Amino acid sequence: MNATAHLVFDRAYYESNYDAWLRHRAKLRRYAVYLSLGLLAVGVVLAVVFPANWIVGVVFACAGAYELFEALMHKSRWINARVKATRENKTVEMQLSETELTTTSSVAHGTIQIDAFSDIIPASDGVFLIPDSGVSIYIPAATVEPSDAFRPLVDTWMATRSGG
Repeated sequence: MNATAHLVFDRAYYESNYDAWLRHRAKLRRYAVYLSLGLLAVGVVLAVVFPANWIVGVVFACAGAYELFEALMHKSRWINARVKATRENKTVEMQLSETELTTTSSVAHGTIQIDAFSDIIPASDGVFLIPDSGVSIYIPAATVEPSDAFRPLVDTWMATRSGG
């Protein structure tokens, strides 16, 4: 089964990429806000319970506040950095088959065998293709035509990876 994907590397693409990464690939990032709030609370408790050593509590509270700020800003910073680094109107056409992925853009053309990816991670709204090194490729399901070809292709890739 063959399909095509038309990727436009704009803010919407990077937002869906980040959301899928957070749900399916990130280990602790989804808990960053809660962990930083915990650190902040520990700092406040330390400062109140041990008033003679209040500075230790303040240090923990400040670290928690800093981490909370970083956790809350991570998504927007990540997306803004990618949007800024991507040239305007960057699009990639992909030809997807059971055995390979062929990409074509205004500046490059290439083919990679599906077996060359070290991991394939299905996401609720797409799939991550993970190379041995470098940046993973995220293909949102909504970009694939025909739309009913996406899940069978991903299932075939997964079966190939597991040797079945």
